[in-house]
Amino acid sequence: MLSFFGAEKDKQRLCNASRALYDCVYIFVSSTNTMFRMLNQYLGTEFPNVVVRENLSIKENLQLLVSALKDMQEIVELKDKEVEQHISGPLYAKILRPASSVDEKVKLVKEICGLYKGSFASICGPVAAVLLKNNNLPEKLQSALRLLMNSPVMSLRVGDLLMTYDEIAKALPETSTSSCPATPSGAKARKQSSPSVTYSLTSFIRVVLRGQTPKNSLETAANYLEETVKVLKPACENFQSVVKRAEEYVTLIIDKLQ
Repeated sequence: MLSFFGAEKDKQRLCNASRALYDCVYIFVSSTNTMFRMLNQYLGTEFPNVVVRENLSIKENLQLLVSALKDMQEIVELKDKEVEQHISGPLYAKILRPASSVDEKVKLVKEICGLYKGSFASICGPVAAVLLKNNNLPEKLQSALRLLMNSPVMSLRVGDLLMTYDEIAKALPETSTSSCPATPSGAKARKQSSPSVTYSLTSFIRVVLRGQTPKNSLETAANYLEETVKVLKPACENFQSVVKRAEEYVTLIIDKLQ
């Protein structure tokens, strides 16, 4: 009975972690597209919409995203230098404060607009650029990717992350031919496979977890995926936070000060 409940728990962990990884990829891309739309509208850039390629691996999708973010970072760094020339250091620092009240933001925006001597809309781009530049999003994503460089999970195709457990279960080994420990973890576990190959989720389980019992395969696969989520989630949440702050400023400027 305990064995049954353990398997059911690992089954749910596997499906939850797989869905969380899928969501992470889409949140990274959605947040990036929101940034691009803001910059295109208020700075006159022409960043194309980024699309998740579900036939490619997690790693390949995020590497393409890093490349697009680096192009964005070059633009916002140039605009950030221009902003620093227009406003004082203390005023610049206020833009970066995460806990500013609405009243403080209104006062700040009015001060910046006075220095720019333009319409309120003209400072949407500069303010967004300051926030994006100082959060250095491409580096944060790259740092996460470096930590996961040897993880076989990064070679999973994005489209396979939404497989049902019944589909995944078909890949589980039926017999055990090895007395290997049930749950490899950390750097040693990640060295079992090269991330240069793209796997379906079923192939991932067959190749990486070969020789383990069905129960151990469930537990180990869930551990691998949860470890990857743990590394990617902070960067993912940071993307969302930065975009939210930039959108709040733009909304404030357009809706309340025009």
